[in-house]
Amino acid sequence: MKYLVIFALFIIATLPAHAYIDAGSGSYILQMSMAGILALAFTVKLAWQRIKDTVVKLFSGNRTVELHPGK
Repeated sequence: MKYLVIFALFIIATLPAHAYIDAGSGSYILQMSMAGILALAFTVKLAWQRIKDTVVKLFSGNRTVELHPGK
């Protein structure tokens, strides 16, 4: 709680910077945000596939599960 109060005081007590974000920086921030979102989506997709494969393996009689049947 003490750190939250100190953080709030730092935020309230700041002076205006009179700065701006130019187009290049804004574009870079947008690009990194989109890359982060896509990386997160890919990670969730891979994790979900592994969970699904594990559940299928547990509830099926087979001890081996083909990751890509038909190939």
